[in-house]
Amino acid sequence: MSRYSCVILDDTNLGFMHRRAKVRLVEGQMKALILGAVMGCCVTAADAACPDVSLMQNAARGWIAGQRLPDPVVRNMDDANCAYTSFRSVLEAELGPPVGVKVGFTSQDVRDRFGVEEPISGALFGPMLLPNGSRLSLRGSRMPHYEADLVVTVGDPAIMHATTREEVAAALRDVRPFIELPDIAFSRGTVPTGPIMAAYGGAPWRGVLGDSIAISELENPVEDLGKLGVSLKNNGQTVAISRGDRLLGHPLDVVLWLVQQGHYDLKAGSIISLGAFAAFAPAVAGHRIEAEYNLAGRTMRASVTLIP
Repeated sequence: MSRYSCVILDDTNLGFMHRRAKVRLVEGQMKALILGAVMGCCVTAADAACPDVSLMQNAARGWIAGQRLPDPVVRNMDDANCAYTSFRSVLEAELGPPVGVKVGFTSQDVRDRFGVEEPISGALFGPMLLPNGSRLSLRGSRMPHYEADLVVTVGDPAIMHATTREEVAAALRDVRPFIELPDIAFSRGTVPTGPIMAAYGGAPWRGVLGDSIAISELENPVEDLGKLGVSLKNNGQTVAISRGDRLLGHPLDVVLWLVQQGHYDLKAGSIISLGAFAAFAPAVAGHRIEAEYNLAGRTMRASVTLIP
């Protein structure tokens, strides 16, 4: 119940006042009540503010050391983005400048599951990225998963001014398959929400880059990427099949969204991970993960063998 009481004015209260004055007074009282109620709500919402800088910086140091991530207690995306700024600052100090960006929640079903309206993003760092065919030790991870993803490389910084799919394609160098291995390393009992995932940049850990195809080699990059076909296998068994339009309706629309956010300065050589083609699954030692992509009649592959 609101701590504000209603004020009722009638003819007895107003007495000698003219009818027009009475109306004005009532309107003034109601405006005051509404303003007071709104301010009360704002005070309550302030409880979910940006976490303390030291909390997020210590979380980053702990994550690098192999510890789990604490609940940052964020309830909206604004607070999550603020929290991630502190977390990322430590990663940059320890891992070097970002080499690219991960965009997550680019499929509608994932956004629905996490109750968010837009994708999220986080920085990718050089030590996270591995060559095609790598043998990846899961040592140091906490709750690793795998998913089929797609990466594009920026060729021209003019991409920061792109407003159409065609302009994005013209500013890209190449496209390549990507098997991402995020680590959902939250403390036990923490249920991942959209804001929590955003506070940790989507929880990237490792990723394997497949062989690339130059954008210039595609006759119609916009059409070809929209029709991209993807098959994900685990120990030779197909576990997911998907298409390019799963990513925000078109893979290049993910780049447009990222550019419009303005949170990252995309330069020549920057890579952009565009999102998962299927729900992630637990990564288990002894499994071989393969992703096969059909792009304009050409095949791209990425693979990784998981070891203890």
